[in-house]
Amino acid sequence: MLRLCLFAALAASLLPAQQPVRPNPAPRKKAPAKAAAPARPASTPDRWPLASIAVTGNKIFPSETIVRVIGLKVGDSVSRTDLERAIERLQLTGGFETLSFRYTPAGEKMAVTFEVQEVIDLYPVGFDRMPVPEADLVRHLGEKVPLFGPTIPATGRMVERVTQEIESYLAAHEHATKVIGHLAPTPEGRLVMTFRPEAGAPSITFVAFEGSQVLRDVDLQAAFYQTAVGEPYSERRLTELLDSNIRPLFEEKGRLRVRFGPYRVEESESPVGVKITVPVEDGEEFQFGSLQFPTGTEIPARDLSRLVRLEEGNVADFSLVKKALADIESVYRRNGFMHEKSSVERTLHDDKKTVDLQIRIQEGNQFKLRNLAIKGLDLISEAAVRKRWGMKVGQPYDASYPEVFVRRIQEEEMFESLGKITHREILDEEERTVDVELVFLPAPPRPRREAPPER
Repeated sequence: MLRLCLFAALAASLLPAQQPVRPNPAPRKKAPAKAAAPARPASTPDRWPLASIAVTGNKIFPSETIVRVIGLKVGDSVSRTDLERAIERLQLTGGFETLSFRYTPAGEKMAVTFEVQEVIDLYPVGFDRMPVPEADLVRHLGEKVPLFGPTIPATGRMVERVTQEIESYLAAHEHATKVIGHLAPTPEGRLVMTFRPEAGAPSITFVAFEGSQVLRDVDLQAAFYQTAVGEPYSERRLTELLDSNIRPLFEEKGRLRVRFGPYRVEESESPVGVKITVPVEDGEEFQFGSLQFPTGTEIPARDLSRLVRLEEGNVADFSLVKKALADIESVYRRNGFMHEKSSVERTLHDDKKTVDLQIRIQEGNQFKLRNLAIKGLDLISEAAVRKRWGMKVGQPYDASYPEVFVRRIQEEEMFESLGKITHREILDEEERTVDVELVFLPAPPRPRREAPPER
């Protein structure tokens, strides 16, 4: 009975426009005097002690983190206004699509449940051209921005709050500047929510290398010049350029632990931009260790192993690994696997200075030849070409064959009056078939020789 009365009182007290009607109690007979009991404070009609706080619907943000943002604790005496303000605090984080709460009686208290639907599209957080250490910035944002983590929404109040806190932190460290946040792609194609100064990045005008004992500094500078000069400078971008253009040169020498930096950046007046010095630590030379291929592939591992000549104990030249992956892809394409992707997983053993390799293969679907179309020839010539064409309809498509076939036709000068021969593949992903089109173009007209002038 007490529980039902409490629930009725809760429902009435939390309605904004209604107050519970309390009837006058019936008069009681006066009892004999007893020793006074300690006074017990009664709950006010519109406030109730919290018995528990629960969160449902969350899959990304931990419940305890959400409860911290709510700002209420078990034992607090709360009203409907307090619960609505808690919803407002959650809304200000920018991490939720919808929010609501419900309550139930729990003895002489009430239990509250907050129901949330989180923003689905979250992106990794990145920073570009920040004049302070990123680790310090992340620590500051974690302390100041509710629900800030490795991933955040790309728009809304959380982005605004992160931007404001970055600007505040930079100003406090004598780097006052306007900051913007936007989605930017990485070299791997992932989208990252990137925060950077609004002012444009200075261009790289010169890059020098120092410290390498394996490759000459001047050779590194020459190899990097065309790639780097003129690029907008940021530490992240410079690292990407070094990893894609200079690191492979060291990995050809087995220097798999090569390190670049810390970079030294100076302003350049003519031309305007920045000059960069890149310190290099070569690292130790590594040798090839074990080599493993996947099992259960359409092309047996023993056949693939014949393509990969990486002898155990030899210098770990990763240009050979790159060539091996290209050869594997070529073999798969010759057998109709048009979307095969190969990669290598490396395990470095610093104590033995060896690297073990695990070849990974995503075969994809096998495609077959469906049709050969020939354009630009008369019926007799077309029939002659079809007779020479060796790939049969319905057999696994050999992606290398059309080019080989065209080259043979051109070398044999099968048609004197024809010029360039082109070919293209048309893939039907649903049917897993390929249509090949050969186009024979007419020879360009020969320039007319002008007659010598008459005397």
